[in-house]
Amino acid sequence: MMRIPIATYRIQFNPSFTFGDAMEIVPYLADLGISDIYASPIFKARKGSTHGYDVVDPNQLNPDLGGEEGFEALVKMAQKHGIRWLQDIIPNHMAFDYENGMLMDVLENGPDSKYFRFFDMEWDHPYETIRGRLLAPFLGRFGGECLEDGEIQIIYNEPGLTLAYYDLRFPLKIESYLTVFTHRLEILRRQLGSDHPDFVKLLGVLYVLKTLPTGEQPNERYDQIRFIKRVLWELYTKNHEIGGFIDENISIFNGVKGNPESFNLLDTLLAEQFFRLSFWKVATEEINYRRFFNINELICLRVEDENVFNQTHSLIFKLVGEQKLTGLRIDHIDGLYDPAHYLKRMREKAGNLYVVVEKILDPEEELPSLWPIQGTTGYEFLNYLTGIFCKTSNKKALDRIYTRFTGLQSSYEDLVAEKKRLIIGRHMAGDVDSLALLLKTISGRYRHGADITLYGL
Repeated sequence: MMRIPIATYRIQFNPSFTFGDAMEIVPYLADLGISDIYASPIFKARKGSTHGYDVVDPNQLNPDLGGEEGFEALVKMAQKHGIRWLQDIIPNHMAFDYENGMLMDVLENGPDSKYFRFFDMEWDHPYETIRGRLLAPFLGRFGGECLEDGEIQIIYNEPGLTLAYYDLRFPLKIESYLTVFTHRLEILRRQLGSDHPDFVKLLGVLYVLKTLPTGEQPNERYDQIRFIKRVLWELYTKNHEIGGFIDENISIFNGVKGNPESFNLLDTLLAEQFFRLSFWKVATEEINYRRFFNINELICLRVEDENVFNQTHSLIFKLVGEQKLTGLRIDHIDGLYDPAHYLKRMREKAGNLYVVVEKILDPEEELPSLWPIQGTTGYEFLNYLTGIFCKTSNKKALDRIYTRFTGLQSSYEDLVAEKKRLIIGRHMAGDVDSLALLLKTISGRYRHGADITLYGL
């Protein structure tokens, strides 16, 4: 039998209000008559996230909130007081961040990544600069300026080689290790001697790197990458000459501020990556991944793919099965490729669970009747509720004050249309271009559409 919440209480978890902090208010919530905690996202988000919608691992409870131990204690205490748990989940997107291991695997391995099809990106983009490369629009100014001012640097540590831009990190594609580790290799050969065991080991691991399997042997490839990284790190940390050689190579690649020519090696290395670092404003006009609205730091998932769905919802369904989650609130349902199919899968996996969706309904719009859910999160209700508290007899007076203060004579409807066009034209032109290119691909197949130009679309 489905359990329907009577009164929910929203808790916005963050590092300043954790599972442990929430335990202190459970008795108070029970006294208020709260039937269900309505929880903000509790899965691992970017370090220090204040809201939890920038998830980096959907299958791990957020350690910043208290992790699994803290969650278990809070759920147990809530249930003792007769309070159940309605959980906000985010199927549409994840954080574009170094902590997102699945995305970083794509940047390191490209089409050979086991997560290559997880993210909604156009790999075969018509623009050459982002064809076969994911745009990474996070630089504070033009890329050339950032490069020659030494703001983009190679860093080497146990996980491997990364490009750093202030606090941001991007993994070098694994094949690029050859470029860094073989630079000036003859100098190391003379230092150690061709027969030195560590030099021979270095040559051996570089050969393995050169012959990495691609395509149909993903497990073998990952095994070899782990082996390569482990041996390179051992050589770096245990052999003083090799460690110094690698440090000096990295220093050479990182260039010298004030000497533009010294950055040519790094510029060439950047050009061979599976991502393209760019000024953040580039994404407004050129972009090859789907974002959450126009937020560059949130990259969307292809959750319509069954494998992606299963992998990103594994912990959710485990917690549902254990009856720790007794209801779900699905964030941004309109962002999904096929909401109805997603909800059908959700219902099949979650069973007879209370499920609501975040959907903003137009006053004349009805919720699709085929969606197997209990309703929306209630924005349309709040519209009516807000209307109760608006004294409409004061509208003319407020209009006069507004017009006198702003100097604007536009009607509300015209202003809304104008500002929507502003956002679409100025901040989402790249997304419009992507849609137009898709339409062009389709229209070109039919006699009545073949002559419609890209500009026209």
